[in-house]
Amino acid sequence: MFKKTIIAITLSSSFAMGISQAATIYNHDNGDTLNIYGEMGVGGHIGANSDYNHDEFFDTKGYVDDSFATLGVTGKQSNFLYRLEIDYQRENWLGGSGELALAIDKLYLGYAFDEYQWIEFGLTDTAFDDYDHFGDLTFNKSIETGEAGDQENTVKYQAEFTNLRYGVSYTYEGEHKAGFLQGDIVNGYIGYFSDYFSAVIGAEARGGSNGISQYGEQQLLGLGMRVSVLPKLMLGFNGFIEDEDIATRKSGDTYLEYETFRNYGAMLSAKYQLSESWEIISSYNYESYEGWDIEGPNYDYEELPPVFGKDRIWGSLGFNFSPANNIVLSLEGRVGEAPEAAYAYARVYF
Repeated sequence: MFKKTIIAITLSSSFAMGISQAATIYNHDNGDTLNIYGEMGVGGHIGANSDYNHDEFFDTKGYVDDSFATLGVTGKQSNFLYRLEIDYQRENWLGGSGELALAIDKLYLGYAFDEYQWIEFGLTDTAFDDYDHFGDLTFNKSIETGEAGDQENTVKYQAEFTNLRYGVSYTYEGEHKAGFLQGDIVNGYIGYFSDYFSAVIGAEARGGSNGISQYGEQQLLGLGMRVSVLPKLMLGFNGFIEDEDIATRKSGDTYLEYETFRNYGAMLSAKYQLSESWEIISSYNYESYEGWDIEGPNYDYEELPPVFGKDRIWGSLGFNFSPANNIVLSLEGRVGEAPEAAYAYARVYF
């Protein structure tokens, strides 16, 4: 039971749609294991909309590549756990280079106290990162919570029982994915899981960069839920509210005059299983960022066109097709105030 629990948890953050493919290198009678896993995908964002693309992509283009590959190993030796994962991804986010980059995504050692709880040290995802999109059933996750994601210098404790899971993490001198200092980060979640209804609530707080970068203090609260209303129909809800301090002025190398921005978003999603190979996926999304508000005191006319507005509402409809249990072909179309017209992707897990 312990072996299955640990492997399932360490792989869960790497694979979409619950698909886990892993090759066992060895599996000793005493419980020691070594596994290798990976995935690769080709696809991207089609028809980026310049009016609603302020904080989505590094550039407004007709096609923004989102190709990705990862290769990793997980293992257990006595009560010690370890994981190494290397990613090759397109830095297509705002502030990114737009180039493909090779990086170590996870590098940690851990210790299992028993079959239900364990701890990790090193480069790993913060606790809430495992479940920040829990209620989002689409292939290309939509509403972003702004949580810390993978961080170096992190210690994380997690526990999993029959229906209850919880975890907490602490990161020393965390960084934004574009490399900007964000300060110390505390992050955690608690969730209830069953075959018919599951819910996870998570929270995060960061200490801020003390003038070194534009990122100041932050508090975040998120909620995700899933409910199986019919044998083949699942509904999901994801939402967050965030207070984030951002510097509004810079003098030399020092950032000044931090102002608190209130951001929040919510989405409803649905997934219907047509057959073993076909799924219909849809979502309805709402986002509001105070920095978008033309009537707000901190609106930046150099960055945002007045047409953008203080919030946006958009929806998606698409499908997932799995010709094999380790292959997914996905296509989602967008309507409304969406940052893109469509998202198309093909991914292979191994």
